[in-house]
Parts: sequence; C-alpha cells; structure tokens
Amino acid sequence: MEEVREARRLVEAHGRLGAIALHEDRRLVEIVAAYGADEDVGIPNFLYSGWCMTALPHSKIADDQAWRLENGNVVLLVEPGRRARPGQADEFVGVPYGPTARLIMIYLQSEALRTGSRSIELGRSMNDWFGRMDKKAGGNTYRLVRHQAERIATCRFSFHSERDGVRAIRNQSIVDEGLLFLDGRPRDERQPSLFREGVVLSESFFKALREHAVPLEERAIKHISNSSMAIDTYCWLAYRLHALKKPTPISWAALHAQFGRGYGQLAAFKRQFLGKILPAALAVYPDAADHGVEVTEKGLVLRPARPPISPRSVA
Repeated sequence: MEEVREARRLVEAHGRLGAIALHEDRRLVEIVAAYGADEDVGIPNFLYSGWCMTALPHSKIADDQAWRLENGNVVLLVEPGRRARPGQADEFVGVPYGPTARLIMIYLQSEALRTGSRSIELGRSMNDWFGRMDKKAGGNTYRLVRHQAERIATCRFSFHSERDGVRAIRNQSIVDEGLLFLDGRPRDERQPSLFREGVVLSESFFKALREHAVPLEERAIKHISNSSMAIDTYCWLAYRLHALKKPTPISWAALHAQFGRGYGQLAAFKRQFLGKILPAALAVYPDAADHGVEVTEKGLVLRPARPPISPRSVA
C-alpha cells in the first residue's frame, strides 16, 4: 500500500519528526516509526487460526446477546455465560469485546504454546506481558483486564468449519477452570499485579490450538494494541498471505461482513478501513505492505507474502 510505503521512506530519510512534518497522516507515521525503532524483533505470539478468520465484537453488545460471525466456510458462535451468586438472581456476564479481550486471548494462547501446558498463570507472567504491550498494571488497565477475562472465562463458543486449517469445535468453553477477583482490585495492595491466580484452557481448544496456531509478531501487536479492528486485520493477513499460491480478490462486501460489524453502511466502513485500519495493520507487517495487499475499486487483492515472523523465530 503506497501510503504505508511512503511513510516508511520518510521515516527512514528524515526521522520521526521530519516524517510527521512531511506526511499528512501523523498517526500512521507514529506507528511506522515506533514499530521500526522497537528492539523486540522476532518475538512470537500465537493465535488459533479460527480467530484469524473471525473475531469478537469491537464494542459492547447486550449482556444476554450471543455473537455470531460468518466468514466463508467458517462460523463463530459465542454465547454469554452467567454469573451465579448465593442469594441473588443469576445474571449474564456478556460476550468479550474490544482490544483488551483480544490481547488476553493472544496472551493465553501464546503462553499455552510457550509452556506446552493448558494451565496458564494470570499473575506476574501476564502482568509482564501487558507491560510489554505498554499497558501498565493497576487502575483502569486492571479493571479492563479483569472485566474481559471474566467474560472469556464464562462464555461458551463454537467454531463450525469446512475450511482446512480450522478445526470444528462445538459447545466448548475456552477456559475449563479459572479464579478471578470479585472486588475489582488486587487483594494485596502492595503487589501491583493484574492477577495472582491461573486458568486452565479446555482440552479441545488446546488441541486445536496446537494443531492450527498462527504465529504473530509481538511488537506488531504492541503498536496496534488500541485498535481491535487493526488487530483483527493484522491477524487475518498473517494467516492468509503466506499460504496463498496466487492473487486472491476479496470484495468490499466480504470485508464489511468480516471486519465491519457496527458499521451500518458499506461506504462508512470502507472509509474507516482504508483511512485508518488497513494502513495501521500494514505499518506493522512490512512485507504485506510491499507485496501482499493491493487496493482496488472492488475490494482487496491478496498476494503471496512472507509470514510476519520467520519460522526460525517461531522454532
């Protein structure tokens, strides 16, 4: 995408401040410059392939509402769980949403593969990872993470698929076991940690993850971590581009259905996607910007490109 390539050229030639003065999109220049200057190169994260083809809501939906997203031969269904308390009526917890939910999902899956275990710490390790995402522990970050983690731990989801690389999983929870704080803050005020407990991923989800994990670059996620749609777009490109054998057109209608839930009009989605979302995703995936994505009147044309992280780094 020429806009991203031009921002990169300006940063390389004039530095961040010089590029800001010369390029009309300061936000894009900031992402390009921060990504290029980041020294944490080649650290792998992972995401189950089904999440690369579908996604959670970008914003909050009604707590008792299920979420369904269809993309080609892949259908994701997420059903909200319930919170049961002694002496009180049960209440729906709601479906996870937004960038924080996506960051938790990436952490859980990356840590499971890194350790080779379904049991995952939600203490210092998760706290450190959110720190690497420039999300400081405590305060608003703690509340956001706890809120979304409860939704992830209690919801039920299913992937229905006829596509290679996406295992059909039905009527399962992502998390089998997990303990979350109920008071919204760490019990030990002297220990600034998001969580001190752990969770256990369900056996079926862990099996599917090990068979169909998509490598992502940690620094890429970091520099688009405030945009759920940019994260979704980056993960989708990471899954699709390196597996392509020939140019593949994707219509605007298909892109709208996959990424644009919440945008009633296709034209409004198209402006947002081309103006902010796609440039941000390509700014942290240089090979996709150079070789993998072409914008046309009818949509996008995807072309074969290297994965965002090398097989050696993944190994």
